[in-house]
Amino acid sequence: MNFKKILIGICSLMFFMIGADKFLHYLEPPCSMEGYIPPAVWMGLGVLQLLAGILIWLPKYTKLVAGFFTIFMAVFIVVHFSQDTKDVGGAAFMAILLGLIYWNPGFIGGNVEQA
Repeated sequence: MNFKKILIGICSLMFFMIGADKFLHYLEPPCSMEGYIPPAVWMGLGVLQLLAGILIWLPKYTKLVAGFFTIFMAVFIVVHFSQDTKDVGGAAFMAILLGLIYWNPGFIGGNVEQA
């Protein structure tokens, strides 16, 4: 089993979900940072996230997307806490998964020795 593809699939789905939410506003509760970020920037973030959902599948860009968005999610976790908001669960989950994809330990590629 290739865990890396599973992690990429989960992250891709989450990128599509949070990116589309920037335009369709269907996630409840909405992100508490939306009021602090200008609408054009908010939609730009949505486009970036939708694009990341596609690019993460391309081997040439997987590590770049994972590394960039690991840092991106970590920064926004800090921003959330600095604004005294606590809705960071999704960002923390994605940062961990993306960090694993970037780090690429042997077990996520299915390179586990059989006992």
